[in-house]
Amino acid sequence: MDDETKNNDMVTAVRALVEDYAKAKIETLSGAGASAPFAMMPGAGPVVVPASAFDAYRTQPRFRHGTAAMLSLDSLIDHTNRFKDEGSMLFADDDRSAPSIMSVLDYHPAGEALTTAPRFGKHRAIFSFPLSDEWKAWTEFNKTPLKMAAFAEFVEERIIDVLHLIPEEDELSHDLQKFISACGGEAIIATPQKLVELSRGLKVNESSVIKEVVNLGTGEGQILFSSEHSDSNGQPLRVPSLFLIAIPVFRNGPLYRLAARLRYRKTGEGILFWYDLWRADRVFDHAFKEGCERAQVETELPLLFGKPE
Repeated sequence: MDDETKNNDMVTAVRALVEDYAKAKIETLSGAGASAPFAMMPGAGPVVVPASAFDAYRTQPRFRHGTAAMLSLDSLIDHTNRFKDEGSMLFADDDRSAPSIMSVLDYHPAGEALTTAPRFGKHRAIFSFPLSDEWKAWTEFNKTPLKMAAFAEFVEERIIDVLHLIPEEDELSHDLQKFISACGGEAIIATPQKLVELSRGLKVNESSVIKEVVNLGTGEGQILFSSEHSDSNGQPLRVPSLFLIAIPVFRNGPLYRLAARLRYRKTGEGILFWYDLWRADRVFDHAFKEGCERAQVETELPLLFGKPE
């Protein structure tokens, strides 16, 4: 046998030896409730196989997880009642720009950490309270001075929100009754027609008087400044102090009555109008609290204000 043949035989033998040694062995591994084929390399050290490696071979998931986004409070309540257990919890976030309520269905059971088994807390549902278009419109321009044309345009667009009739006292909250009385009673509440009339064509004449008074005995002086506004006919100007609106805080929610204090100022560029919503924050808090209480009652679950860990 010549040398070339010997070399070829030796190469073939070495190749076969290497291939046999390096060839992967297909094994079946079982664990976490499932079995899956795995390639095992000869000479490899211990291999840690994560439970997720079996997911493609499972007939069902190991546990429920994920966050369902609900589009109504009714749906959140129904979803929670479908999956809740003794450890489930509700969490409410009262952020006025993005209020929400979340149910954590696999939350940790109550009790000491050493005596109760912790859970993942990954099965959840959330409902983000959608602010109504009316609420967003009135809060966006709250306390924002507007020129007459811009104010008139806003009032005409939202005039349907302004109350045409003054509600009876028993239809108003106690605080709102006191506020209206402090401002002068029903006589100073503007109707929608009055608002449109003011915003479209109010002309203000301003007369200012400065008086200087000097006490000759002591030499002390005092300057008195008075400013009076009158209408185009020279009569004292009577601008209503406030108007009432009825709008929902959340989309498709109940209507809430709010008082808006009417303000104006004469400037070199013309008359500026604006309004101040009276205690809009308390109205929001009340509407959000009502939604949370309803979820708590209808799911029979404890509720915390905050976010889950």
